[in-house]
Amino acid sequence: MASPPGRRQTRGVHTDLAPTVERFRALAHSSPWRWSTLEFDLEREDLEHAWIRRPDLLRVEGGDGRVHITTGRDRPVAVVYGVDGGRPLARVWPTEVEPRYDADGLVAERPGDVAIDYDPPFHDDYFWVALLDPAELAEGVEVFSVDAVSHHGRPAWEARVRPTPEYDPRCTCCALLSGDGELDPDPWVPTADSVVRLDVQTGVCVSVRHIGSEWCGQEADLRISAVDEPLADELFRRPRWFSGRRRR
Repeated sequence: MASPPGRRQTRGVHTDLAPTVERFRALAHSSPWRWSTLEFDLEREDLEHAWIRRPDLLRVEGGDGRVHITTGRDRPVAVVYGVDGGRPLARVWPTEVEPRYDADGLVAERPGDVAIDYDPPFHDDYFWVALLDPAELAEGVEVFSVDAVSHHGRPAWEARVRPTPEYDPRCTCCALLSGDGELDPDPWVPTADSVVRLDVQTGVCVSVRHIGSEWCGQEADLRISAVDEPLADELFRRPRWFSGRRRR
């Protein structure tokens, strides 16, 4: 039976597994089913503090005092095009479907139905989305080594990786790994190796660093402060004075 929207699947979360290439790929597939709420700091061009309650509640506070809130909304709808034109398709959250798990409790295969909406909660760009759900690291990527490390005090797996021509990022404009900068490179042309880290408990990509002398894409450092803690509705509610900036 599928879990209700916003609830993590009732499956044990192991953080003491020894890292291997196969487990790294499976962990990269697993994020949608390994946590229900998350609080973290994200540093890339700016520093932001964020709270997420799945499936689609988000609050982000920037260092400049700006506040971004994405509140719950009606179930998303996609448009599917066929010989008879377009038709609406009601979408479902990942937590409403059951993936295929491996013996370690990691996701061996993700459901690929077009009705599943893997993107929320969206903020700024798809690099943000890919950090929270780094499925693009699972396939079309050479993984040279995987090591157990500590990232801001939390167990993480660090890997040196290189995209192959088959690398298929969620968005070619803001991929996690390096590329030639074209809008739709096909095949993908890598420009550098990268060092990435996955948080073992959540599957979130908490660090991206490129190894190269030229600009190879965005980099990021994400510091998780809380996982699966209750987050009240009020946190995601826009007050009457709300105008995109925190009241002083």
